[in-house]
Amino acid sequence: MQLNTVLWLSIFLAGCGIGLGLFPYAVSHNPKPYLQYWEKEGITSSARQSDSRECGSTLLPSAPYQDGITFISKEMKYDEAAYDRAKLAWQRCMIKKGYRYNGDCSSEVAKSRPACGAP
Repeated sequence: MQLNTVLWLSIFLAGCGIGLGLFPYAVSHNPKPYLQYWEKEGITSSARQSDSRECGSTLLPSAPYQDGITFISKEMKYDEAAYDRAKLAWQRCMIKKGYRYNGDCSSEVAKSRPACGAP
């Protein structure tokens, strides 16, 4: 019984330490949604979402990590290569509409994408 209490108390206190910033690398953060990294001067959030849909995406301006690209046929089984091609096509379409990606382009993977300057 005492061991169980000590275990739960330790877990609880560690959780409080994270919340207090005692473990800075364990603190979760709320990144802005992917679509909001695509900027165009004078554009509203609803216009950006409309442009994104015209490019084939269901990206929502308020949903972090939600990046459903709808170029892929619904009858197809999920295929990572097809998804990647669809995402790159979506990025090219957004660039053609005058958007600029203002996200992180520091990794080699990111540098290989149109959003970060690759063809």
